[in-house]
Amino acid sequence: MSQSPSRVLFVSSESRPFASTGGLADVAEALPVELNRIGVSVDRIMPLYRAVWEGQGKGDYQVERSPYTLQIPMGNEILPAEIFTAELQGTLTYFVGFEEYFDRIELYALPQREYSDNFSRFLFFQKAVVALIDALQAPYEVLHLNDWQCGLLPLLLEKGINGTGRGGREKTLFTIHNLAYQGLYPATGLYKTNLPGNFLDQYPSLEYYGKLNFMKAGLLGSDRVNTVSPTYAREILSPEFGCGLEGVLGSLPNPVVGIVNGVDTEVWNPETDPTLPKTYSSKSIAGKESCKKDLLKEVGLTYDKEVPLFVMISRLVDQKGIPVIGEAMERMMSLPMQFVLLGSGQEIYHNWLKDWNRKWPEHFKAIIGYNSDLSHRMEAGADFFLMPSQFEPCGLNQLYSLRYGTIPIVNQTGGLQDTVDDYRQNPKTGTGLRMSQYTPESFLECIRDAISLFHDKKKLRGIRQNGMRHDVTWTRTASQYLELYRELGEEK
Repeated sequence: MSQSPSRVLFVSSESRPFASTGGLADVAEALPVELNRIGVSVDRIMPLYRAVWEGQGKGDYQVERSPYTLQIPMGNEILPAEIFTAELQGTLTYFVGFEEYFDRIELYALPQREYSDNFSRFLFFQKAVVALIDALQAPYEVLHLNDWQCGLLPLLLEKGINGTGRGGREKTLFTIHNLAYQGLYPATGLYKTNLPGNFLDQYPSLEYYGKLNFMKAGLLGSDRVNTVSPTYAREILSPEFGCGLEGVLGSLPNPVVGIVNGVDTEVWNPETDPTLPKTYSSKSIAGKESCKKDLLKEVGLTYDKEVPLFVMISRLVDQKGIPVIGEAMERMMSLPMQFVLLGSGQEIYHNWLKDWNRKWPEHFKAIIGYNSDLSHRMEAGADFFLMPSQFEPCGLNQLYSLRYGTIPIVNQTGGLQDTVDDYRQNPKTGTGLRMSQYTPESFLECIRDAISLFHDKKKLRGIRQNGMRHDVTWTRTASQYLELYRELGEEK
């Protein structure tokens, strides 16, 4: 067996508990910690957002200034990057600080628009990563890069942040968390990269129909590429899911590897979860009904032991299947069911939810926003979890649901297909229900079958227990990433 790399730098634009917008932050929190536990030395680096400072009182960490202030060239300007650190769960995190770029209310965008300088913000971040590696004088063997905000790093590692050459000593693994977001910017920004030559046609890995594409640069520049489920790894080779980069992905010298994410089984554990009114386990599941009663009371719906409770926790965007729910909603609300939804996103969907709250006050309740403790209580109190995503690279809520004995109803795509086994096809091993097509009719068929299942208590209990026994740990995931690191170490 090849030797494990001794030092890895995990580069990400966000990480829990410091600053988060979604699943990438969950991965960036848990994967480095698990890799450190199994013997790989992993550090993490991310921008120093305002949320990092604000979270010190709530999180179990303290941000400290390091001795390093780095001078970062951005075209004709030189900007200072102050480096800070925090240690949490045995993992060291570096933060790149520059108030003008990162001291903001949100990470990437305001409700109605993306920040107009995101190109400069994340170019600066990536240059600071390279500058810090050189300042530390303790090279990392592997850089684990995540999504478009890290896509220029292979070029910068080779050419240097001044464009004077560096050599690219480190191996790079690039992980796609969502191919739909690519970091696409006007070519007029190329001068800020300080890449030698300064003509876009000299950098075919970066050029995309006359623009700069960070994601494309990461895919073509990195030594290996993976994504967050085997099915999504296959899907993105097609025009339907490839977002214009399917040809690039198909041309890579090594196939894209799919590795399913895990969940933090200490945080997501119905036997010990402090946010629940009553804990429970797969062997003693009675406490789940108490959680349901309390949840319904909390949101203002009436408990009825004969009526199944469906929940959804989601960003309110097209990708998450909100249009399908909208088309099915009238028919859903005529069925014997209750539905609680927690989420925020596009304003049009906020208006839909407000309208549904008024229209079906006995059967439906939407809470606009996000509440971590409530999300735990919803997973515990629900009978079924709705996740009809149009596409889903991996997904995490279906894994939380399995852990909490809540049966997921998902579309047959990406990581949802890889992690949810339809009990109608596999009665002995099934853990949920999968839509056969991305249509309101297929979604409603699953809802009706779920209601029937709810009344077959013996079968319901068996499927819940199947889900609760499903391996969702990071240990499995980390061992697969370790194998990729080892393969990188073997390559010359």
